[in-house]
Amino acid sequence: MAKIVFITSRFPFPLEKGDKLRVFFQLKDLSVNNQIHLIAIDGKPMSKEQFEGVSPFCKSIQVFVLPFYKRIIPLALSIFNGIPLQVAYFYNGKIRIKIEKSISQLNPDAIHCHLIRTTEYIKNVIGIQKSLDFMDAFGIGMEKRQNTERNLFKKLLFKYEKNRLYAYENQVFGFVDKFCIISSQDRDSIKSSKSNEIKIIPNGVDFESFYPRNEKKIYDILFMGNMGYPPNIAAVQFLANEIMPLVVKILPEIKLLIAGVGAPKSIKMLQSNNIDVIEHFGHISDSIAISKIMLAPMQISIGLQNKIIQAMAMKVPCIVSQASNNAIKAANNVSIVEANTQAEYSTAIIELLKNGEMAANIGQKGYDFVKENFSWPAQNELLEDMILNRN
Repeated sequence: MAKIVFITSRFPFPLEKGDKLRVFFQLKDLSVNNQIHLIAIDGKPMSKEQFEGVSPFCKSIQVFVLPFYKRIIPLALSIFNGIPLQVAYFYNGKIRIKIEKSISQLNPDAIHCHLIRTTEYIKNVIGIQKSLDFMDAFGIGMEKRQNTERNLFKKLLFKYEKNRLYAYENQVFGFVDKFCIISSQDRDSIKSSKSNEIKIIPNGVDFESFYPRNEKKIYDILFMGNMGYPPNIAAVQFLANEIMPLVVKILPEIKLLIAGVGAPKSIKMLQSNNIDVIEHFGHISDSIAISKIMLAPMQISIGLQNKIIQAMAMKVPCIVSQASNNAIKAANNVSIVEANTQAEYSTAIIELLKNGEMAANIGQKGYDFVKENFSWPAQNELLEDMILNRN
């Protein structure tokens, strides 16, 4: 069995964020044929339940707690050393020394970093195969936030961070050997002459949790996701304030469910006769099971939206932005429905709600597409080959 050190910027359990979900299933599948040593950075100590969530997949687990007050100095220094703020936020020099010592003691066959947030920790390690999962292209994501931001201070901050991220995404090619990313559109957004070296490894679906369920449909439309994530907040506000009024004119009794943890006050205030905001479900699949349509009107879209392929796996038809579907590549009006403007979204919603046969067909085709293309074991076999330099 190969020995792999896996470094993450957050402890990968529970699975309430997309990066944790990706890491969790990577650890699970890679542990079948390899010895995994997990090193995680997190803002607080882990609970017993968190450790038990991933311990079956790891030979050893090290968690370095990095509270906010210890992040201030690296953030300040980043002004002078060129490191992006969100790389500096997860970095600590003393922790780097401890990680380097652990790597030396373990003497692994390979080191795998999840997100550019962790690469500073292995920058000086030599003689060991190193790989990086970009997951998403952060530079283009920050540029999109800059372009949609109205607050002048935030706009300037996002511009500053965008330039740092683009530069850093290029620099990592100088000290990491192998690379992967979640979609071709993200790979094409990495500003480096070596971006063609990045392998496309999408996410998968946990088909044991997300499967077709015959339950009463309480809601007509669903939006789900981490409600503390700025792109999700922007999408929900666009849905509630610009799409829903057009739909309500035609279907006044329509019900929208906004489901997801961490909803700020601005999202909770959207609660109305037509909109319910619910933060906690026994499992997020429960929110899909009671909804007729899943909507993902992402305005700031990077990476691959897990919510879409999860809903497709449950035969719930999805209406999504073209940018979101660029990462999935499902056939428009066959396996998925694309929309971009308020009018396009409202028309698609009304059509699917009124035409049950069309909705069922798209749901079935979406299910077939996801089953064929988004298996975790298949994606993680590609990851294993990359980490161990088999291709």
